[in-house]
Amino acid sequence: MPLKVTPRFSEVDVLGHVTNTALPVWFEEGRQEIFRHFSREASMRDLTLILRRYEIDFLQQIQPGHEVCIETRIENIGRSSLSIVQQAFQHDVLVASGRCVMVHFDYAANASCAISAEQRQALSEFFTEGYAQSLATAQA
Repeated sequence: MPLKVTPRFSEVDVLGHVTNTALPVWFEEGRQEIFRHFSREASMRDLTLILRRYEIDFLQQIQPGHEVCIETRIENIGRSSLSIVQQAFQHDVLVASGRCVMVHFDYAANASCAISAEQRQALSEFFTEGYAQSLATAQA
């Protein structure tokens, strides 16, 4: 389900458009439903995902006072990592796109750990169409 964000006053820069520092925060919020599959607590204080890398392409200026829709999908799942793609739309126009890699992490062992089959299945609702098709082809 897409996340809807209304830019706050504090997210507007001196030029009158949304500052580039708002997008990483909005994209992180857009990943919350994925995070829930890696945490047993509602507060997510036990979250077992860490951010490995992220990149954002700013495509259009984002205007204050108008809702932004954030879409989040999983592009790939490796042994212990997820590749997540995100898009931000304002007035149905793509204004930013991003990609991040998150790693399933065991803090006690200070090492990555495998994503279980159960977690993969639960995350399938977030798969991009292309990734879902490649999995179906591989299983056939």
